Amino acid sequence: MTKAIILSGGYGTRLRPLSCNVPKSLMPIVNKPVMERQILLLKSAGVKEIVLAVSVMGDIVKNYFKDGSHLGVRIHYTEEKHPLGTAGAIKIAEPYLRDENFFMLNGDVIFNCDLNKMLQFHTTKKGIGTIAGKVVDDPSRYGVLIENEDTHQLLEFLEKDEYFPSNGKIVPMPINAGVYLLEPEIFTYIEPHKKVSIEKQVFPIAVKKEQLYHYQISGVWKDIGKPYDLLEGNIILMVDIMKNLKGDVKNLIDHSADIHPSSKIYSPCTIGENVVIRGNSTIGPNVIIGDNVFIDNNVELRECVIYNESYISSNVKIEKAIIADNCHIQENVTLKGNNENLVILASYVEVLKNLEILAPKTISLTVCHHEVLKENMK
Repeated sequence: MTKAIILSGGYGTRLRPLSCNVPKSLMPIVNKPVMERQILLLKSAGVKEIVLAVSVMGDIVKNYFKDGSHLGVRIHYTEEKHPLGTAGAIKIAEPYLRDENFFMLNGDVIFNCDLNKMLQFHTTKKGIGTIAGKVVDDPSRYGVLIENEDTHQLLEFLEKDEYFPSNGKIVPMPINAGVYLLEPEIFTYIEPHKKVSIEKQVFPIAVKKEQLYHYQISGVWKDIGKPYDLLEGNIILMVDIMKNLKGDVKNLIDHSADIHPSSKIYSPCTIGENVVIRGNSTIGPNVIIGDNVFIDNNVELRECVIYNESYISSNVKIEKAIIADNCHIQENVTLKGNNENLVILASYVEVLKNLEILAPKTISLTVCHHEVLKENMK
């Protein structure tokens, strides 16, 4: 039976302040942590035993997932005392993984593909590893995969600082999607107790030995490196979930939500458990609301994510924003981002009444935990 390891390390620096007290791998994606969605996808492919390699805020991850029984899987944990790189992290887990092939996932990637088909491909090719690739319009942010188009054997594995397109023209290319299927033999390439990168130090050796293959995935894929990626990833996956449900599903609304008949929901939207939406409010499109959120009268929400337990008072407008858990937005407030520059409120922020909080054109506007906004920010 194939096993799996998910790497949950990393500081999530570009997602601060959201990642100051929540690991990047627990960022909510359509009201479930991104790593939980990965675990459920692995489970659907028959994976029953998973190692979570934790470091930064590891205790939070352990407290959330525990032994995995509530998700129908068995979870083990390994912990880095100091950074060991992506290969060093799986080397620690060798005792759990050395008996059979295993999936390896980066814990900050949103994707939704058939891992059974990837396993079938890998078994047919009989290589030491298979790397999932996703074609993107601009591959300059990612590692690029160069393959033999007939056999899908990888000819080059280029990290993002090694890829230089011919004539300087960027064209769509398959990039490293952060999802691998590996044989236990991979451990012989990794020196123990040392910092080793699987992408920079292990995969290039496997490529030279003609033992690495590329499997192109279809469907949703998004890494959540930046705040706008987090917002966009929520929206993309929400739409994909609806597309894969039976019937013509326009919104994901929990049965416990209390929505006043005079309020309008414009698809696509997700509304979590025990949400209350008072009258004459306009929700959507592209809105994800967590659990136990209260939304008062005459509220307008567009293109935003609101985490659990937040309170939105009357006559509030929110657009292009991420509102973390337990925030309180008082009356007559406008929160508005600008293109890819969002308004981001970390947990327990309070915004006093009659304020405008507007992101500038060049950078997101961020507010740290427990702050109270008392004046306009533009």
